[in-house]
Amino acid sequence: MAISLCSALLAATLQAGGPPVDSVASWWRRVAADSTDGAAWLNLGRAYVERASVYHAEHEAGGEVVARARLDTADGAFARASLNGAPGARDTAIAYRVFAWGEATLLTWEVSGIEALGPAGQGGAGDLRFPAVLAELGENLLRACPAEGVLLTAGNADTYAAWFLRFARRMRPDLILVPLAIWRTDAVFRARLAADLQLPPGASDDATTLWPVVAARRPVCASMAFDDPPIDAPGLTWRAVPLVWVAGPAATATVPPTDFVFEATRLARDQHDVWLDPALQLYRRAAAEVPSLCPALAAFGLGAELGCVRTD
Repeated sequence: MAISLCSALLAATLQAGGPPVDSVASWWRRVAADSTDGAAWLNLGRAYVERASVYHAEHEAGGEVVARARLDTADGAFARASLNGAPGARDTAIAYRVFAWGEATLLTWEVSGIEALGPAGQGGAGDLRFPAVLAELGENLLRACPAEGVLLTAGNADTYAAWFLRFARRMRPDLILVPLAIWRTDAVFRARLAADLQLPPGASDDATTLWPVVAARRPVCASMAFDDPPIDAPGLTWRAVPLVWVAGPAATATVPPTDFVFEATRLARDQHDVWLDPALQLYRRAAAEVPSLCPALAAFGLGAELGCVRTD
């Protein structure tokens, strides 16, 4: 089965003690008995996201309609969960609504092309909110990628953070975002991306041959949520700049390291935010790869815990 953005998210939550998918009926019984049961609503949302992800594996006729209906159900469940339960669970549900919206917009891209994401993103985002630490992460990643670049994302936090800022808030409309796990597992998405990038007919969908072709035309950026640059191919040379690796034209930093902001990350640390860890992991790797980022991290009180060593 292809692993979609949201099914990857669900796999992580299941490992952390989330609901088995076959328990959907029990969650419906719980919310029928108590409509303020935030935990049950949250688990229902997770389960319907998993059901929606089947679309990426099967691509059956009418599958998109079914997937969207399931994502709508998930969104409603997450909305109810965000109004009930403990603060941490409410914050989780608020973020999961954005994740479900991201999956829906990805379906729009697959079916209708990237140009459809303008109205679909802004129109569908509605009253969605996003944890400040993730919004800040998304903004930092988008700012790090050179103009007209393709940004490869690794996991749920960096993907949805950048996706929300790019398509709901219309930041950096010159960039194309590619969740690399989806590209690797979903042939329909690969074909759509190739068409939207106007790649030559002979371009292969194999990573070792395709991405050098892309990098010959425009910068390819890889989020430092990856452990290392994610594609090793002849002719593809990666350079570390703040927060991303870059290959291709203009493979240099476009924003000075001291211009990145980490205020929301500092506040998330002080408040023990449930979404802090993914941001810290990315910034820790970025500080190790690009030490010139350390003064900016230190200015927000994050330098020492992210491995920066004082030299003064």
